[in-house]
Amino acid sequence: MNARRTKTQIYVDILRSLQRSNGRLRKTHIVYKANLTHTRLEEYLEFLLARKFIEEDGNGRQVFYKITEKGMRFLEQVTRLREISDAFGVSLY
Repeated sequence: MNARRTKTQIYVDILRSLQRSNGRLRKTHIVYKANLTHTRLEEYLEFLLARKFIEEDGNGRQVFYKITEKGMRFLEQVTRLREISDAFGVSLY
């Protein structure tokens, strides 16, 4: 079995980290909660920002990331899809 996470799993981990933290975290906290390096996190944040699943919030000195309504809907749909696949015994990732 492959122990590496897929990109989708990492996106979900980042979004869930934000969701569980009242939707607002700094990069360092996302790194810890999603188990990533700062370098890898940048790539994933860029993707999520471009698709408006997350947004930056802050005063320039301290930047926070927060999950958007679109990001919350994405998590809901991923959860539903996972439940369906598990019910049929098919692994999504």
